[in-house]
Amino acid sequence: MSVERKAKSGDTAVQSAFIKGGTLIHIVKIASISPPVSGVPENEQLKVKIEIDTDPPAGAGYEVKYRLNPVPFSVRLYDKPSLFAGKLHALLCRGWKQRVKGRDFFDYLWYLSNDIPVNRIHFEARMRQSGHRTDSEPLSRDGILRLLEERFTALDFLQAKADAAPYIKDTRVLDMWNADFFMTVSRERLKVQ
Repeated sequence: MSVERKAKSGDTAVQSAFIKGGTLIHIVKIASISPPVSGVPENEQLKVKIEIDTDPPAGAGYEVKYRLNPVPFSVRLYDKPSLFAGKLHALLCRGWKQRVKGRDFFDYLWYLSNDIPVNRIHFEARMRQSGHRTDSEPLSRDGILRLLEERFTALDFLQAKADAAPYIKDTRVLDMWNADFFMTVSRERLKVQ
């Protein structure tokens, strides 16, 4: 495997790197599969992107997960409400000029459908760190809903659907995507912790 640090065009606290290696040899090593392995070209590359936030916003909750394969290990992760806070921040504030990352909206619906509450404290810290929130008043559920309504009414849903479609097996789920749908499910399902 090789490690290649990704050069950033701007000053950011998030550092990125790619770990790369031959897919075939690592499938054999990790999964203990005996060659030949069908469907994997010899020159195919396995790439894992790693991002590290060197200045993470405050207020996140954590959990520890244990795994046995390929060798026993543990990893400390954000809990789901804190991950939802990050996704909500991305959905509202991602700076992609006029492009829309429809995957953020698909993921947002996943959090709602799984009854995962937003870690409000971590969400606020993200908003303040990125400069999208400057007042000192805590954000209420109604305040978050107002931010979502502004986003959904201004969104180009055709662009969001086009971005999300390659990642979705049954693209008919995108037929309902519009501002009214997103606001209705947000009012009904959004929980704040």
